[in-house]
Amino acid sequence: MSVGKNIRMNSIFNPDDGKCVMLPVDHNFLVGPIRGLENVEETLKRALMGRLDAVMVSPGQAKRLAHLFRKRGSPALVIRGDWSNAFREKTYTLPVRSIQEILIAHPRDLLHLGATGAVIYYFVGYGDEEKQAQHYERMRWFIKNCEAVELPCLVTVMPMGEKVSGANFVDFLELGVRMAVEAGADMLEVPYTQDVDTFRRIVAAAKGVPVLCAGGPKAARLRDTLEIVVELLHAGASGVVFGRQVFQSEDPAALLNMLYALVHEGKTVEEVLGLIGRRIRLKTLAEKCIGCRLCEIICSSSHGSSFSMGKARLRIREAQGKYVISTCTLCGLCAKACPVGAIKVNVELGRLEFNEEKCIGCGKCVEACPTEVLKLDEKGKPLICDRCQGDPQCVRWCPVEAIIAEVY
Repeated sequence: MSVGKNIRMNSIFNPDDGKCVMLPVDHNFLVGPIRGLENVEETLKRALMGRLDAVMVSPGQAKRLAHLFRKRGSPALVIRGDWSNAFREKTYTLPVRSIQEILIAHPRDLLHLGATGAVIYYFVGYGDEEKQAQHYERMRWFIKNCEAVELPCLVTVMPMGEKVSGANFVDFLELGVRMAVEAGADMLEVPYTQDVDTFRRIVAAAKGVPVLCAGGPKAARLRDTLEIVVELLHAGASGVVFGRQVFQSEDPAALLNMLYALVHEGKTVEEVLGLIGRRIRLKTLAEKCIGCRLCEIICSSSHGSSFSMGKARLRIREAQGKYVISTCTLCGLCAKACPVGAIKVNVELGRLEFNEEKCIGCGKCVEACPTEVLKLDEKGKPLICDRCQGDPQCVRWCPVEAIIAEVY
């Protein structure tokens, strides 16, 4: 790798760990107005308050928003060199009828705009072999001209076209990655395969070229977003290119800080959410509950080998067509009612603690519980909510965030 390209690559990828958190905001250029990017400058100002390594923009954005990247320590600027209509679904203006992709800038023009790196798409899976060959030739031409000006080239590989199906998606992605690497790509962006093992195949196919994973549509839960990042890193990814997940969130800077901590600092999901070692309480949002009762199942299974909802430390009831969620409020009345001190409230950690050896099975704690979630097991011992030792599984597994953990 040339000196100039190496310096620029080290601006995109942290040289200490070889990883990157990149924020793309070029969506309007490709699909038209999108929520969260109504005002790209204001969104970027909010996002740049967080930690990240690079920002992906269109040439026009690079020109108009250059003032945001002039400060020392600003993120690297990765500028798009092509345009495509491939992502314009029926809900967008001018929905796609046939996939088109064209080059819009020479790499030296992007360099003049202040680019640290350039990015283009490579679609693989066309039914027309000639069209597929033309697309490959465009990619190779762009990479070759990036090399001439020592500008690192990021190729976004996407299975796209008539030949692509759910069954062969991973195979086409692997093939596209190999072809991009052979063409000389310096870094790759790919969609998640939804499976750690298959994503490892993609990383292996890259032959050492850094692989970043695209975020895709905004996830329903923040935890889902963060857990996917952990999976990607375990599979060998060099980081993420998360757009909607970030700019459609309530606090883009906060989410970027979380992603940065996962990618660069090796933090766990619980650590970046601020739950480890902190007092937490369970907050219920009954209006979100869909009555799946997964929380009860996971609660019982995480405290033993049973999948019995009757052994859960919380309860879901249906009343007047709506669901009522009852959880331990940590009121401490069970501890006060216990005649032998078998139950205590750990104020520092914000959870109950149970000494089974002291318990005499009198049931006084059950009688005192105002939420009626406390019950005795077949041995006459109370089923105490210990907040899963700081990582409540009901929160982790609820698909609609009807139960959340709050630090207090």
